[in-house]
Amino acid sequence: MSNGDVGITAKGCVTEFDNTTKIIHFVMAIVLTGQMFLGLVVHDPRTKLYLYVHEYVGIASTIIILLEWLWIYTASQFSILFPWNRAGMQHIVKDIKNLGEHILPEGGNTVGLSGFWHGIGIMSFTLMALTGMLLLLVLPRGNSILGLQSNDFVLYTEIAVVHRVISYTAWVYLGGHVFFAILHELSGKSVIGKMFFYK
Repeated sequence: MSNGDVGITAKGCVTEFDNTTKIIHFVMAIVLTGQMFLGLVVHDPRTKLYLYVHEYVGIASTIIILLEWLWIYTASQFSILFPWNRAGMQHIVKDIKNLGEHILPEGGNTVGLSGFWHGIGIMSFTLMALTGMLLLLVLPRGNSILGLQSNDFVLYTEIAVVHRVISYTAWVYLGGHVFFAILHELSGKSVIGKMFFYK
């Protein structure tokens, strides 16, 4: 399939990813995606198993997200993931305009729409991890795997609502992330292969 067949092109090239980024991305893809789907069934009244698995995977997710933040700091990627200054916003606006002309933004660790979208994902998953850990502290009826018990249903409900609202952002991010990765593949830029080792 050629670029002309799908009607899209990708500007520039896809940045090569270092092995640490590949490993963290691979683990995050599995654990966080699994956690998102677990979240859809966690309120099933027929079994508490989903809730307990969600709690354990939530702790694992929090550790992985913490490692991601440490890697962002170590690799000095803040300007790529959070380009919230004037120059960064200009790159993002340019990339959005290019989308209107069927030109994909450059993939990988680049300032622009790609980096900005990754930053949105990291922020949403971070906020979900924080609110999830708070829920572990206030889960009523002894349902927390930490062995804690709370009778503050109001606080639990407030945190749970925030957790759920943030999850909508995470789902939008995840869908957009996969969608644009596929579009890059169709345009001839092997971003998926470069991220998952096989190219």
